Amino acid sequence: MRKQQLRILAIIVFIFGVITSGALSTSAQVEQVPTAGISINGKIVNGINPIIIDGVYYLPFVQLAKILGYNSIKFEEKTLTYEVTDGSTAIRTTMGGTQAKKGNEYVNIKAPRWINNTAYISLHAGGAIFNTYITFNKSNGSIQVQKPAQQYVVHSGDSLWNISRLHHTTVDDLKKANNLTSNIIKDGQILKLPDGGTPKEMEPVKEHEPVKNKNQTSVAAQRQKVLEVAKKYIGAGYKFGATLAEAPKLFDCSSYTQLVFQQVGISIPRVSRDQASKGTTVTNLQAGDLMFFTIKDSYSDGRVAHVGIYMGDGSMIHASTSLGVAITKNVMQNSYWSKNYLFSKRVIQ
Repeated sequence: MRKQQLRILAIIVFIFGVITSGALSTSAQVEQVPTAGISINGKIVNGINPIIIDGVYYLPFVQLAKILGYNSIKFEEKTLTYEVTDGSTAIRTTMGGTQAKKGNEYVNIKAPRWINNTAYISLHAGGAIFNTYITFNKSNGSIQVQKPAQQYVVHSGDSLWNISRLHHTTVDDLKKANNLTSNIIKDGQILKLPDGGTPKEMEPVKEHEPVKNKNQTSVAAQRQKVLEVAKKYIGAGYKFGATLAEAPKLFDCSSYTQLVFQQVGISIPRVSRDQASKGTTVTNLQAGDLMFFTIKDSYSDGRVAHVGIYMGDGSMIHASTSLGVAITKNVMQNSYWSKNYLFSKRVIQ
């Protein structure tokens, strides 16, 4: 038993050494470059401080995350791991790791680096995890961000299958969009993402995970209470990746629904994609059901990107980017929300 414990300890130490050597390597050639303007879809939105490591451009991870709206940021110092969210999907990445976790899926990336107590991520890796396409413009020294991504840079370990899964398309559509005659792809290859139609993430509709419900009142009373609590916050502002500490002044869509249900004694996860895995899929909606949507203008991967609470009369109360917490009447007749609708889940039952 003692030998087995020592063997396990040795393996852990070895793995940690491999990870930290990739994250903290001091032998890398690091070149400081001037502060760059960062442009999203052709519009300068901020400045950022890139560096060059062994000839590859890297950006400060936290700075990039905030610029892209991932304002909820947690850091695990022991493992050098960041978890960030914009309210739609939680992303986890560890310094030196060659895979990042995006929701419940894994993305192959060039390992993020930890230099001078700052996390840096390559342009390609930043694009892969944030559903953007990021390039450096040599002519003016700026960082260009295409959001949502229309292109994807292949990383070591990628296959057409996992790229198609990440973007909720098919291998055949990827091959067709890129005139590929085989499934062979290589590191650094730029693939065009299919633009035919709107991809939709429907995987969570199949998941029926139960929720923790401490409320002892009737189902009808719980539904009524959810609506009462939800209405209290009408007029509150919107912020991508808003933290619970910023409530009740600021919400994103999922921090709003989480807080509302929490105050009724029902526990649901923090982000909309995870909330979509809870409860039971329904088509005959009742008050208190959660409605889920994609947002094509923000995410080309068709992900669950927005959540609201059905009010029982055709309306939805939600935290929207344009209005903050507000009521959208006749939501399924609304030209915008109806075309982006995915499915609904019932967590009060």
